[in-house]
Order: sequence, then structure tokens, then C-alpha cells
Amino acid sequence: MYVKFRDGLGKKLNIIQPGEYYATGEDELIGTLLGSCVAVCLHDDVNRIGAMNHYMLPGRLSKSSWGDGDSTKYGIASINLIMKEMLRLGASRAGLTAKIFGGGNILKSIASMKKKTMIPADNVRVARLMMEMEDIPITAMDVGADYTRKIIFDVHSGKVYLRKFKGDDISELVLSRDGMLLE
Repeated sequence: MYVKFRDGLGKKLNIIQPGEYYATGEDELIGTLLGSCVAVCLHDDVNRIGAMNHYMLPGRLSKSSWGDGDSTKYGIASINLIMKEMLRLGASRAGLTAKIFGGGNILKSIASMKKKTMIPADNVRVARLMMEMEDIPITAMDVGADYTRKIIFDVHSGKVYLRKFKGDDISELVLSRDGMLLE
């Protein structure tokens, strides 16, 4: 879905939902809202190509997990797919950098009823491991704790606008760029 960014950045904003991704070489923004899920923002600064995913579960390493048929709700498949899409759009593998967000422990009530869930930490671990395996430097990361995060990724500049929320603050989300800027 495309919406006009409300605060005057004047670029299209493509909002991705859990299990989705978006890759582009256009001068636009990609945004999402994260809880325990993780988003990896890949960027090629020279070719000005970027991609963001939003995955819910880490996935498992198996022969089939490296294929195109796997669901992008799993980190391993989703990260592989956005790397492939970036290369298809003309990105240089050697020029890729990554920023990782999410993995918040926001489901306290569910976790307290059962054994503590490891999904948020495992989601982050998969992103870090995949970047290490692919030799892609992680230039920024904001993960863990009990925050919900709203991120907006500027594809051409590679900057990410981040806003964190706790508890009931989530009901007051408005698209704005008054969060922290990670370069």
C-alpha cells in the first residue's frame, strides 16, 4: 500500500505487513511496525537500491529453506529473497550493508502464562547469523527489550527513522519522523 508521508518528506511510503518484503531502486520509503518480528533493511549505497523484510519466525535450516518456495514469514527464506531481489535490481553484493530492528518481548502476558518465549531472540539471532554468513556488515541495530518499533527506511539515503513505543503508547501511532535517526 502506498501513502503520502504526512510530515513533508514528499516520498511514497510502501508499508509492509508481517510476512512481506519490498525491494526497490526508486526514491521512496519503506515502513513497517514491529513487535517480536524482525525487519532487515539492506542497502547498496552506490547503486541506491534497498530492501526491507518483515518476518515473524526464524525458520529452520534445511535444504528446502534456501529455496524460493518457502514462506517469507520465516527469516531465513525472507532474508535470502530480499538479497536475491536486490541483486536482480542491480545491487552489488560487495556493497550491501544491513540494519536490523525488532525482536521485542511485547507478549508479556502470554509469556508469563507459559514458558518464556524465545521467538524474539531467535528472530534477531537469525538476522545476525545470516548477515555474518553472507559477509554483510551490520551498520545499525535496535533490537530486544519490550518495545514496539515503527521504522521508516529511506531507500536512496539508506537512513532509517525509528520510533519506539511501550504498552498503551502504541495506540497513538502517527506517521512522523520525530523518532531516532540511524545513519
